[in-house]
Amino acid sequence: MVYRRIVRSIDHTLVFATGLVILLSLVAIGSATLEFTDESFSELKNLFLPLRLLHLDYAFVLKQVLWVLIGLVVMALVLYIPYEDLAKHARGLYILNLLMLVAVLFVGREALGAQRWIQVGPFVFQPSEFSKLILIVTLAQFLVSREGRLQRLRDLLPVFVHVGVPTLLVLKQPDLGTSMVFVAIMFGMLFLAGARPSTLAALLGAGMALLVALFVLHAHLHQAEALLEKQLLALEEEKKTAVAAPAREELNKKYEEVFREYQEASRRHDFFHRHTLKEYQVTRLTIFLDPKSDLLGAGYHIWQSLIAVGSGGFWGKGLLGGTQSHLTFLPIRHTDFIFSVVGEEAGFLGSVFLLGLFLLILYRGIRIAASARDLLGALMAGGVVSMFAFHVFVNVGMTIGIMPVVGIPLPFFSYGGSNMIMNLAALGLLLNVYVRRRKILF
Repeated sequence: MVYRRIVRSIDHTLVFATGLVILLSLVAIGSATLEFTDESFSELKNLFLPLRLLHLDYAFVLKQVLWVLIGLVVMALVLYIPYEDLAKHARGLYILNLLMLVAVLFVGREALGAQRWIQVGPFVFQPSEFSKLILIVTLAQFLVSREGRLQRLRDLLPVFVHVGVPTLLVLKQPDLGTSMVFVAIMFGMLFLAGARPSTLAALLGAGMALLVALFVLHAHLHQAEALLEKQLLALEEEKKTAVAAPAREELNKKYEEVFREYQEASRRHDFFHRHTLKEYQVTRLTIFLDPKSDLLGAGYHIWQSLIAVGSGGFWGKGLLGGTQSHLTFLPIRHTDFIFSVVGEEAGFLGSVFLLGLFLLILYRGIRIAASARDLLGALMAGGVVSMFAFHVFVNVGMTIGIMPVVGIPLPFFSYGGSNMIMNLAALGLLLNVYVRRRKILF
């Protein structure tokens, strides 16, 4: 009876748009995970669309369907519990969040150079994904308790601590993308909570200036070390060709002097990476500016993605018609770069349609935040919208070369269990705020 009333009260437009995105994602995942030879690619390319659907990689599709079904159960649970009751357990949820993130550092599984996953029996999940939703709930309650006291910079310091602790734990994994999502959620919710826009803009500006300063400093340290290394190599070559003893002795002294300078430069460089960003993180954050500088290394992902999206043209190459995808030029194409598959096979038209669905989801989310009956509901809805918006902007941006590759999936679309379950739970929180915008008598 209660669920029947809730179902009648939900935002059906939001549910429809999300459901359509998920359906399209299953087709895209089934297509993206197929690998062809030249002969099989030519054969499938000439089939009619209904027949092409039969040749999708259903191993991945069925796994994703399983995650969707589990996510729907979690979504229903989140929808059923009044969001005010969720907020009452904010302290316990925050502690649980920290415990999960700490556990990853000790018992987490490592893959692709990062330690982000925990295995429980046959299941493997990523705690940092669920941390996003937990942070939204706990931060909403935290900000409500400080309503009217967020005008000065020092008033924001407790908020930075609240968000900063889980952010640092996530950075230790390391997971730079999720850390950036935490910051986006915080700023979006602070804006809705009444923090001064000028203060938030100043903080963003200071953060950007700090990042630029870090990159400039890294470039200086890296260049200094590389220059000294070249000098050492040149001196070694000179020592090999030197015949006279005085010349060799002079070269040895020069070599020892440059070697000491090189050791000092390496020490400063290592100190920088030990206390800020790792070398590969700096590269990932800057390579999108010039992917051609390392086409066979760090710039490979972006370059292949640009080729895929650009070759799709206006209409696209059709389902299973993407050469970059199915001939395995495009890496991680069913997760981080799945929008590249859409761009190649569905073209500009299909990409705009998908982005239109995301825009509709964000629009309905903003309407839900605006119509919430209290600040708590508005903050929870605003946090979810901020998270979705940042995910879409960064994921699409990195596939078209305007954002760094930071491993942020496309909501409801990229392959992955933890992300799908978390996104559907976040959708449940949005619907929770919407159905309780007015007092419902159960």
